[in-house]
Amino acid sequence: MDPVTISACIAGATRAYNLVAKAVNAGREIEDTAQYIGKFFDSKEKILEIEKENQYGPKLLRGSSVEAQALEIQMAKHKTAEMEKNLREVIVLHGPGEAFYNEMMKTRRTIRQARLAAAEAKARRKRLIIDGLGFAVIGGILLACVLFIVGAIL
Repeated sequence: MDPVTISACIAGATRAYNLVAKAVNAGREIEDTAQYIGKFFDSKEKILEIEKENQYGPKLLRGSSVEAQALEIQMAKHKTAEMEKNLREVIVLHGPGEAFYNEMMKTRRTIRQARLAAAEAKARRKRLIIDGLGFAVIGGILLACVLFIVGAIL
């Protein structure tokens, strides 16, 4: 997990959220901000994918402590959850309404489940490859040491 990636996701979500808020406060229709709302949810989704990568990805060569990674992910999720709550209010009050928002969330859940399942599978494959290669290298080194010691004894 790369802390810069999480920071970029938070920055992208914040930027999109601020653009939506400014546009609506300036009197524009919520429909005019659909691309920004989409960018907000793209950034939020990326944070969840990073969480899956962290949870199911390779254990070798991780950069920071488990606690630091967990803290960064939770802080990002908390911040985006607050912004999403505010976006919901904007969509309901200035847009098509509660029914539209609920239908959008239902569709989003379906798409999100598929994407997170794919991200989890990708992380598991990556973990298998990297951890497998790491263990193979360690095993090869151990085998070479054993053969060297056996050869020196004989």
